[in-house]
Amino acid sequence: MNNMPTIPPATSLDYRSQRESFITVILRIACVLGAAIIAISFPTAATTDRILFIGLYLILLLITVLKTKYSVRVYILLSILFIIGVNNTLMWGPWLDGSVFFIASIVLAALLFDKRVDILALVLSVFTTAVVATLQLLGIYQLRLSYAPTTTWLDWVGYTIDFSIISLVIIIAIGQLKKAFARITQDIRDTFQTLVSERAQLEDRVLDRTEELSSRATQLRSSASISRAIAEIQDITELMETTTRLTSEHFGHYHVGLYLLDERKRTAYLQTTSSTDGEKLIGQGFRIEPDRLNLFHRVVEYKRSQTSSDADNIGFVRDENFPLTRSRMALPLTIRSDVIGILDIHSDQPRSFDAQDAEVLQTLADMVAISIDNVRLINETKNLVQQLEISTSAQTRETWTKFTSRHKPAYQYTPAGVRPLFASNRRDDADGLRVPLVLQGEQIGNITLKRKGTSTTWSERERILVEKVADQVALAIENSRLVDETQKNALRDKVIANISARIRETLDVESVLRTAATELRRVFDLKEAEISIGSLHSESTSSRKNTGMLRSR
Repeated sequence: MNNMPTIPPATSLDYRSQRESFITVILRIACVLGAAIIAISFPTAATTDRILFIGLYLILLLITVLKTKYSVRVYILLSILFIIGVNNTLMWGPWLDGSVFFIASIVLAALLFDKRVDILALVLSVFTTAVVATLQLLGIYQLRLSYAPTTTWLDWVGYTIDFSIISLVIIIAIGQLKKAFARITQDIRDTFQTLVSERAQLEDRVLDRTEELSSRATQLRSSASISRAIAEIQDITELMETTTRLTSEHFGHYHVGLYLLDERKRTAYLQTTSSTDGEKLIGQGFRIEPDRLNLFHRVVEYKRSQTSSDADNIGFVRDENFPLTRSRMALPLTIRSDVIGILDIHSDQPRSFDAQDAEVLQTLADMVAISIDNVRLINETKNLVQQLEISTSAQTRETWTKFTSRHKPAYQYTPAGVRPLFASNRRDDADGLRVPLVLQGEQIGNITLKRKGTSTTWSERERILVEKVADQVALAIENSRLVDETQKNALRDKVIANISARIRETLDVESVLRTAATELRRVFDLKEAEISIGSLHSESTSSRKNTGMLRSR
């Protein structure tokens, strides 16, 4: 923005101000040229001319060196030129350079004055010429140079007409030039003024945009901070309380409430709030009526944020529970296109929410909804894991109860060797170390250790080592049990497969029954195996006709 053009000062575009420096330059040039002319003409000039020229030159030097008023300097310069022109006319008449000095005075008057001084200079020059011509033609005055050509009325009239025409053309041309310059100057000033105005507007827009971006960045940082805070919470109640509190603190709104919807999306229950007035309403249900004025209904129906303000007088319904509210925004808490709740934000300022606020806060609401759903899933998973652990523990307890009933309950190491114990010793041995064997949260046994000699103490390191050994023992005997059970299941499956293969070798019913009975007796080493089909009744002998029976011995 610093490279933008700025409007120049008035003196840089004002023609009048430029003339101040212009007259100074003209005076300096006149001093230089005047000195040269005097030096050239001094030997041949008359005494009166020498005195006149030197006097005029001294006056020229004074107004050039001294700081005098602009108008004084110009009038003196014009007077010097006019006097020289009159002097030359009196000497030569219309035949030499008197008209040049008259025209010079007219040109400078046109350039250096806004008033019609140039016309006055023209009239004065014409009048002087006419006076000199009249005096000379009437014989009252003779030209000072005797060798000057003879002048008639026609010479003076032609001279005067030519002089007047040339002067008028110059005056008109300079006038048009001054008007054009003034118009261009005004256009330049207007252009610069427009640039300055546009620059000011651009700076205002940039400032507004900068403030808007700064506000947006602050909101995004607040949203990210809240998201990080709630992402670490695994208690749903604490999560919702933290959400409302931090949203109110970071965004500066006096009330923030979080509602959860029922399954039918007809009632919203207030869970947490950041204001004292809202705490009185926690747990209450609010009906979501199908009404266009109902803010919650519009949120659920359109699944996007809804705002209202008392300054708009459209769609704003004052809530008696929150009398300070002047602006309100409701945002849906959406999970997989399903609205599970509403984040309700109140402000005591009119038109406090805009599209930018809605975008940032909706992102926050989405993060809150995801966090709530994640916490719910985590809690459900924990409950499921807990149920599985309880089920596994019960199954382990049942399995090992059956297993220990079919096996020796304990083994003991003594100096004589390892021997089985048919009844486990349940009493606590104060002289030994007793470590439980734990599997799936269930105690399936114990390891009891006793030191040699009189020492009965066990260090913490030794206790930890024995506990680790106990864990490995529990896993080992569980793996052994599983392997044994797997082998039995494999053997059972093999028997079933063999029997199935044998009985499928024929399609004859009698052969199938005979084969099945034979295989069952052989596999289970039975004394007798009998397979019956049909209905058997001991009371009715006639029903035996409909019964088939095969017996293998």
